[in-house]
Amino acid sequence: MKSDQDTFASDKIYIVGAGAIGMALAVNLMVCGRTVAVIRTSKSNYSWDKVQISVQFDGDLTIEAPLKMVSLSKLDALDKGMIVIAAKANANRFLASELRDKQSNGPIIIMQNGIGVESPFMDAGFPDIYRCVLYATSQEQQQNSFRFRSVAASPIGTLIGDSYKLGHIVTQLSTSKFQFRAEERIEEEVWKKAIMNAVFNSVCPLLEVDNGIFSRDKIAAGIALEIIEETVEVTKRLGLGLNSKGLMEQLLTISERSEGQLISTFQDLMNGNETEIDFLNLEIARIAGAMNPKIAVSKTKILGELISSKSRINRSRNVGQKEL
Repeated sequence: MKSDQDTFASDKIYIVGAGAIGMALAVNLMVCGRTVAVIRTSKSNYSWDKVQISVQFDGDLTIEAPLKMVSLSKLDALDKGMIVIAAKANANRFLASELRDKQSNGPIIIMQNGIGVESPFMDAGFPDIYRCVLYATSQEQQQNSFRFRSVAASPIGTLIGDSYKLGHIVTQLSTSKFQFRAEERIEEEVWKKAIMNAVFNSVCPLLEVDNGIFSRDKIAAGIALEIIEETVEVTKRLGLGLNSKGLMEQLLTISERSEGQLISTFQDLMNGNETEIDFLNLEIARIAGAMNPKIAVSKTKILGELISSKSRINRSRNVGQKEL
């Protein structure tokens, strides 16, 4: 007789989102023998198909795998299996509704950075929800070819569910090139990474530079420290054990290890896509402004507003060019 453990271990892994992170994860899992399917979230109607994807790692190692892909709109229901949300957080409310309608009952792992990205799935009433904080970067070099860098094992923690399933989720998703770990204090990890992302996803796109800028430029590092110091005050009010010195040290480590990589917001701006700055700088500013008394995070907020404006201008320009 099959045990719950055996059943869980044999489940398919659905990766929702065919972006740089989702594709890199899918290739890693595929070559390690996992059963993987990539679900496209675009409105295009892609039936089941196999697409050859290549991912380049440190040391110029490149691996390839034929990934099975299908549009979300083409699925009537999802077989039992874990569902990894690797799409942009802007789509979460739509995805939560669609997955609920398709009677998804497997564990949902939200593999996104930012504050509050899990809310649509919590509101939809899914029974098993886990949150992952990414310590990895990936960018598309050309069609179906990606460059991936892992900085550290990415923590996964339980929002709704149990530690038994969490352990199996970590085991099933981890590979030698893309590692994960179980984390009990996931809220603290979420805020830690959100603060660092509030730096990377605002400063790098505005300066139009790669992630390594903070490890090689003292002025950029000084701006990063100012953002960290004002946002840490928010976490103190929330009772989280974060400090400016530790965050700055980790930010510099990430900057050094992801030298040459472009942060996701910079990639979105270049491609004319909507950014996730609402879940970073602007969400931190909203939370700080709702506190009593309010906490001023003026630098964090204005950098977020500049990114939001730049995104709106770029997308309007792209629409105008398509109409010509």
